[in-house]
Amino acid sequence: MKVVSLLSRKGGSGKSTLSLHWAVEAEQAGRRVVLADMDVQGSCSSWFAKRPAQTPLLIQSQPGTIEEHIEACRADGIDLVFIDTPPDIDTKAVHAARVSDLVVIPTRPSVLDLEAIGGTVELLRGIGKPAVVVLNQAPARSGVTEEARTALAGYGLPICPVAILNRIALSRALIDGRVAKEIEAEGKAAAEILGSWQWIQQLLGE
Repeated sequence: MKVVSLLSRKGGSGKSTLSLHWAVEAEQAGRRVVLADMDVQGSCSSWFAKRPAQTPLLIQSQPGTIEEHIEACRADGIDLVFIDTPPDIDTKAVHAARVSDLVVIPTRPSVLDLEAIGGTVELLRGIGKPAVVVLNQAPARSGVTEEARTALAGYGLPICPVAILNRIALSRALIDGRVAKEIEAEGKAAAEILGSWQWIQQLLGE
């Protein structure tokens, strides 16, 4: 079993959106997947409550229960767990990172967002967890994304070659508990989610 957590001290970086989309992508490829919602905003839980399908599975977790929940998932034969965390690098983020095989740091390609991930990077280095960066909500037809890649290189972390652009399908699908692939199977948003997830799979050795 592999555990992937999404961490960012900035709100609006897209942790929940990416968690949901990647979880569905993996589940539809035949994996048994669990979403662990550690965010007090409960975005994943709200989405799940509206979802027509009953998968991926969802649990609500806290720092005091996440290790127990992860072990229960392992014992139950779950293949993948995605942990959605609050927009901070507090106790919840530390506990999520400690039980993870890989930490994903989503960031928008703006100067303030790029600078804000420094604290997250230092936290992960301190506890010795591997991390990668995914550019999210990037503008279409703009040099900003490539400029962001150059700026991010200074952190010394792998950067996903597939940027997730700011596409309406990503948010529209969540309204009734779906993901972009389920409303536009051949759409660009679905392709970017698939491409980014395939890259993460390779890092996980999946």
